[in-house]
Amino acid sequence: MRYKGWIFLVFLLSLSFFSQAQGQLLQVIRADSLNGMQQELIVRKTLIGRVLLQQGTTTLSCDQAILNSTTNNVEAYGHVRIIQSDTVTITGDSALYNGNMRQAYISGRVKLDDHTIILNTPKLDYDLNSKMAIYHSGAKIIDKKSTLTSREGFYNTTTKNFLFKDKVRVIDKEGGSVKADSLKYNTLSKEAFFIAPTEIVTKKDTVITSRGFYNTVSKVSNFTGRSTAKTDEYILTADTLFYDSPTQIGVAKGKVEFISQKEKVILKGDNGRYAGKTGVTRVYGHAWMQNIMEKDTLYLTADTLVSINIKKDSIRKLFAYKNVLIYKSDLSGRCDSLGYNVQDSIIHFYQKPILWTQDSQSQADSISLFMGNQKLKEMRLRGKSFVISIDSANHYNQIKGRKVWVHFKEDSKLNRVNVEGNGESIYYVIDDKKVTTGLNRVECSRMNLFFEDNKVKKIAFITKPEAKFVPPKEWKGDLQELDGFRWRISEKPTLQTILKRVEYQTLVKKP
Repeated sequence: MRYKGWIFLVFLLSLSFFSQAQGQLLQVIRADSLNGMQQELIVRKTLIGRVLLQQGTTTLSCDQAILNSTTNNVEAYGHVRIIQSDTVTITGDSALYNGNMRQAYISGRVKLDDHTIILNTPKLDYDLNSKMAIYHSGAKIIDKKSTLTSREGFYNTTTKNFLFKDKVRVIDKEGGSVKADSLKYNTLSKEAFFIAPTEIVTKKDTVITSRGFYNTVSKVSNFTGRSTAKTDEYILTADTLFYDSPTQIGVAKGKVEFISQKEKVILKGDNGRYAGKTGVTRVYGHAWMQNIMEKDTLYLTADTLVSINIKKDSIRKLFAYKNVLIYKSDLSGRCDSLGYNVQDSIIHFYQKPILWTQDSQSQADSISLFMGNQKLKEMRLRGKSFVISIDSANHYNQIKGRKVWVHFKEDSKLNRVNVEGNGESIYYVIDDKKVTTGLNRVECSRMNLFFEDNKVKKIAFITKPEAKFVPPKEWKGDLQELDGFRWRISEKPTLQTILKRVEYQTLVKKP
């Protein structure tokens, strides 16, 4: 070892003279060669070859170092390695280490390894007191399950908490990814905490959120900001959203919106639950539905809406419970419960339903409605069936029976009505001059009525009828009304009725 005797003596004296209260002096453990000098009470040493310095439980090794014993700083070059308590190892091409502050500034192919993650970056600042690593030039972080990159980052090697900023990307081993502008991440729990707009992509779905957390191992998410989960089949949006990607179970709260992209069905409400594997979606609280068609839209509201998607048979069914209202340009109705086969366009109304189509009203114990090409095609009434239609002279044509089959024209007006069981009818006779000449009251267990402009054009009796023609001058009392007649047009739902109930002011636009 080469040294100048007097300089080395001064250096030894300085070890005691410049002892710092903030941290231990850096000690030279070894070096192939050492040159020392003193200038105006500044002691500097140049160490070359297999250099090893130590401060407490921290060691620094490199190819060459310049040690300022006065300031307790060292400049290290070539194969720099800093090891803190055998828990954190940092390597790089060069470093500046402040022994008093216990801070290291490492540059060039920097790698930090804390037995949990490996961090690679061009430049890294590391505080050995707080055990905080900071980078501003981009970095790649690798653990057993994922790889993370960002422009800036702050990492505590004790708590294992990361704060990432600017172009944050997380890619897991299974191909999932997270994109964000800012992100908190714990390398032990594998949980990502979102503090800015974030996109999470897996093989099955994509989630967009702004606040919440996501476990990159279990794929379980809990989002507390307005969030959206997307798949090829649906889009689920809510103010708060819990979502388990492996089981495809979602629990949503606050302005919930569920969109079935294939059938163009939209469900909305205050709360919702989704089970992807069974295909069941439940929405409740100001619940309503939009079925967007090519030329029209069907609206429906109820206390609770349940959608069932049977993937095997490509069938989607919708069930509505309690206080059901329905509206379409050519149809309005209300009932207590409802079943809707979306694919076949069949709607079943239960528990005293009542429907309005153009100038007609239909009610029964239950009603089945069939649509074709998005238009009313057929209506089947069962149990205490009653159909009322208004003609051009504002007369109420009436039909009663145990079963009533109603057929519609293209313009949704009445075409034909088939009555089976306990049939009764009142229909008005209007001549070519549009003068009412009288009414017919008919009782016949089975009959077919044919309409033109909501007027009875022809009637066919299947069994022997009991009929009575009554001219206008003999109309008196309840002669013009069948038992149970009640024109309930004031109860007819409108689009505004539905919107007012669910307190939505705007509609989802057609795609």
